[in-house]
Amino acid sequence: MELDPHTLQQIIQRIYQQMRCPQCGKRVPIDFTSVRLAGDDFMLLQLKCETCDAYIVLHASLQGAEALAPQTTDDGMVNASSALHLKEGEVAQLQEALTQCGGSFEQLFHRYGKEDAGEASEESAADTTIV
Repeated sequence: MELDPHTLQQIIQRIYQQMRCPQCGKRVPIDFTSVRLAGDDFMLLQLKCETCDAYIVLHASLQGAEALAPQTTDDGMVNASSALHLKEGEVAQLQEALTQCGGSFEQLFHRYGKEDAGEASEESAADTTIV
């Protein structure tokens, strides 16, 4: 099973939530660098407790990890942190519109925003700021 970074991060988060140091009982920090070996159904991690300096080797079974992985290759290509989920044709259309507007989003919104704005006034569109 191939793991994309988002799925790997979810697995690491779940391990962190459940993992405690066997010596002192405190939480053990886990990140991408902790993963030493990953197979189709397992992961081998090397951890170090920051409280008592104990070294831990963890063999994690990935049963059920298939549900975390994208079901299709198309789903795997979508940026999970983005709410836009633009398709290639939409991105090309946006690039062409930006080229026509000289790379200015402000001109882009003035040119194309009036048609789709409906009830939104031109004045409120000019006052929009990004924070």
